[in-house]
Amino acid sequence: MSETASSAYGQRPSWKPTTPKLRFRHMMGSWFLSALALWLATMVVPGIELPTLVSALVVAGVIAVLNALLPPVVAALRLPFSVGLGFVLVLFLDAWMLRLAAGLWDLNEIPSFGAALLTALLAAGIAVALQVVAGTNDDDTYTLRVIQRIARRTGDRTVTDVPGILYLEIDGLSYPIMQRAMRDGSAPNLARWVAQGSHHLSEWETDLSSQTGASQAGILLGNNHGMPAFRWVDKETGRIFTCSAPPDCAEIEARQSTSDGLLAIVTRVY
Repeated sequence: MSETASSAYGQRPSWKPTTPKLRFRHMMGSWFLSALALWLATMVVPGIELPTLVSALVVAGVIAVLNALLPPVVAALRLPFSVGLGFVLVLFLDAWMLRLAAGLWDLNEIPSFGAALLTALLAAGIAVALQVVAGTNDDDTYTLRVIQRIARRTGDRTVTDVPGILYLEIDGLSYPIMQRAMRDGSAPNLARWVAQGSHHLSEWETDLSSQTGASQAGILLGNNHGMPAFRWVDKETGRIFTCSAPPDCAEIEARQSTSDGLLAIVTRVY
């Protein structure tokens, strides 16, 4: 994560590593919106009733605690048919948490697991809509947890004095938008590099597997054949590959590297 000090346009920003701070008002607002979404969902599903918004706050609080503990465990599992099976497991987990939370506080009687599942789905959809409208869906905590998890899996850091290159990826940035940003002064450094001839702006066209891992492999390694998703099962070995797992990344690099990849071209130049 990073923290950027305020500075005039075009000046070099200052940077130092930091972690997201606990924002009490943000947390309370998210809790209230989740409870409101749950309360509205129970009004739609027959047979489920939360008598007051206060009871919805209690149930939403219990679900929030369980959500912090259980879904990350499911996400860390390497399962066959991971996309479909993981999605189904999370849905069933949401429904189970709703029934458990309601049962612990004896606030309402959920007639069936199907009703709990439908309520959880509706509540999740309503919560997302409310958070977007209220502007409370910009929390960096999830990103920090992903970075920390990758760092733990990677192991000890490697210290070296060998110079390297830092590649910065911006998801969803199209070629025309990048050109317009350089033309309008929103990306002055990039525009200066291209004008001076030290850098060249090239377009990358994604194929059917347009996700990050396949695009990075195509650009950096020169080949993304056989990478249908961010996580997939290799048909030849039956092994599950994940683009964020360091051992899998090493195997992907060994399989996909060609002389046309950006990494190979840079190595030849330097």
